[in-house]
Amino acid sequence: MLIVSNNPMVEAAFGDSCVFVDGSAMDVLISVRDMLHKGHKLLSHPLAGSVKPYESPIRSVCVSKNKGAYDMQSVLLIENAIDKYKALPQRNFIENHDEDFQLIDLSLIQSAVESRLQDRQYTITQSGGAKYET
Repeated sequence: MLIVSNNPMVEAAFGDSCVFVDGSAMDVLISVRDMLHKGHKLLSHPLAGSVKPYESPIRSVCVSKNKGAYDMQSVLLIENAIDKYKALPQRNFIENHDEDFQLIDLSLIQSAVESRLQDRQYTITQSGGAKYET
């Protein structure tokens, strides 16, 4: 699993599993879209969590580490997320709140990763040892 993020806390927490984007939340979504067109698959929703896209300048999204067949569902989800993000009003964020936004995003992505790992364990148990893509 890879995490595409513009969050320095996520980069520090996940190291080599993080593809760091030096840019905005929209830049993260565009980077994810580009990866999906190369064969990666979405593993978390690009607009997950209770934080609306225009309420935070920080965004993290999980994608598959390995490339596979083109996944139209993943591409449609990211394109829809980009369209929604463009349609919403943009805000100017107060810089002294960056750490708060980063901490919320880190918590959301840690929860997504833990959920994926639990799904993986369940899938392996229920399918008699079949491998699950992470």
